[in-house]
Amino acid sequence: MLSVSPSQDRLLHEQVRLLARNVPALVVGTLVLAIGTAALLLMNGQPSQWVLIWLGAVVALCAVRSWGAWRYQRSQPDQAQAPRWARWFVLASFAAGLLWGSLTALFFSPDDPHTQAVLVMILASIVASATQSLGPYFPAHLAFAVPAIVPLALRSMFSGDARTMTVGLLALVFLLMAELFARRIASAIEEALRLRFENDALVAELSQARDAAEAASKAKTRFLATASHDLRQPIHAMSMFVPALKRMAQEGRLSAPALGDMADRMQSALGNMGQLLSRLLDVSRLDADAVRVTPEDFPLEPLLSAVVDEVAAQAEAKGLRLRMHDGGLWVHSDPSVLHTMLSNLVSNAVRYTDQGGVLVSARSRGDSVDIQVWDTGIGISSHELSRITEEFYQGSNAHADGSQTRGFGLGMAIVHRSAQLIGVRLSWRSALGKGSMFSIRTPRAQAGHQPATPLPFEASALKPVGARIVLVVEENQDILAAMSILLRSWGHVPLQASNAEAAARIALDHRDQLDAALVDFHLARDSNGLAVAHLLRQHARPDLAVAIVTGDTSTEVMSAVLAAGLTVMHKPVDPAELQQFIAHASRAAPPPTR
Repeated sequence: MLSVSPSQDRLLHEQVRLLARNVPALVVGTLVLAIGTAALLLMNGQPSQWVLIWLGAVVALCAVRSWGAWRYQRSQPDQAQAPRWARWFVLASFAAGLLWGSLTALFFSPDDPHTQAVLVMILASIVASATQSLGPYFPAHLAFAVPAIVPLALRSMFSGDARTMTVGLLALVFLLMAELFARRIASAIEEALRLRFENDALVAELSQARDAAEAASKAKTRFLATASHDLRQPIHAMSMFVPALKRMAQEGRLSAPALGDMADRMQSALGNMGQLLSRLLDVSRLDADAVRVTPEDFPLEPLLSAVVDEVAAQAEAKGLRLRMHDGGLWVHSDPSVLHTMLSNLVSNAVRYTDQGGVLVSARSRGDSVDIQVWDTGIGISSHELSRITEEFYQGSNAHADGSQTRGFGLGMAIVHRSAQLIGVRLSWRSALGKGSMFSIRTPRAQAGHQPATPLPFEASALKPVGARIVLVVEENQDILAAMSILLRSWGHVPLQASNAEAAARIALDHRDQLDAALVDFHLARDSNGLAVAHLLRQHARPDLAVAIVTGDTSTEVMSAVLAAGLTVMHKPVDPAELQQFIAHASRAAPPPTR
């Protein structure tokens, strides 16, 4: 049986297709040569009965081969059927070879040089011409040539006549040379086919790459357009709050309640903008593979409690029941990434639920744990479920009644990418108007020990601290002034520097009092935040708490800052994050007096 590997299926399929395409020309050539051969044999006095029988057999075989080629072309078989058709064409070639070889058995006559010349000439011609028609598939040519030439060679070699024996030897040499040539032709055709396949594959890859690039370009355009819209909203609000606040102050109409209300609204606008930028940063870091995954064993209770605490106030304001059940389970995963995923899921659940409640639970599933977020919210229609992981995509009913707080449509995109990053299974189901359920299946761990370091989602209670002396290094004077005002409002003492030289002088002058430093990354052309941080630790103390504050979210910058052992904060800085950093900054003891 003819056997091929899957990688050869396409090659064999093309070879058989070429054989079938060559059959019409092969049949015409065979019939012309067979009629000419029969005429020469009759003119040489060979028995007409046998000549006509042989010619009729040739015509019948040509009809069968034509029928086979027609059936092949009509059925258009696939690659899986190629071995069967290859066997059919090889058998047909073998039958043709036997039929032409039978000329030797029927009409070989050493005493009739004219007939001998006709046999040698005809058999050599038919084998040579078959190189073109059967060339695409070497086994077909071999199956034809051997039974056509070998009978003549053997009869000639055992004839006893030296000249006839020489003809037999030459016939074998001709057969060998013909097959070597046919093999080279077949190899050339195979190589040409492989090159064509490679070109086809390359064209397909290029087409896919082009389509992917076009899709990415469209997605990027949509992504930027939506991001631009959502960023403009809080900026637009701020652009109206600020002149209104200024006008009210000029006219003396700025009361404490009005100022507080205005400040709350401005803080809300800034908070929305900061949230969007944080989400965009999360998506960017996930796409750039800039998130480091460090799986470990940890209990679910602190994580779920932290996630629930984040939305507790919002749920209470909406009158929702917010419940949690951890089951005392431990998991093996990256706690920070898993916290981000659950934070987005629970936040969405509370945002899109107006009545009922939200349940965050964990259930054991053998070696895995299903962490599920259930809600009784607005739900998602079945035809939109497949699109919820797209950036900025929100269901058509997300704001149907105008009561839901607007989201950014990035939460599920972050969850989906995070699930792929840490290798957990994410699934969901939803019913429109009834609610949704999202599930994260993660490996289970044994609760045999406590984490060596505090988990990133465990909120440590910040005790009130005294005034800190904080150095702010920033070229932009507006930002420098705003940061100083904020620090003073918290009771701290800000020191200002706009370049590396000024920062170094301040560090030398206050080396025993300086608690922390907030340094912008992009400073002068010949300096950056990392260089300034190095200077500060040289002039003040090696363990000075330094945070790099930057709007640059590139992977290179983040990696460089983390590699230097510094804290990174992205603009706009979250005030709570800034407060936590300053509170944890510790002042070194003054050096001993000599």
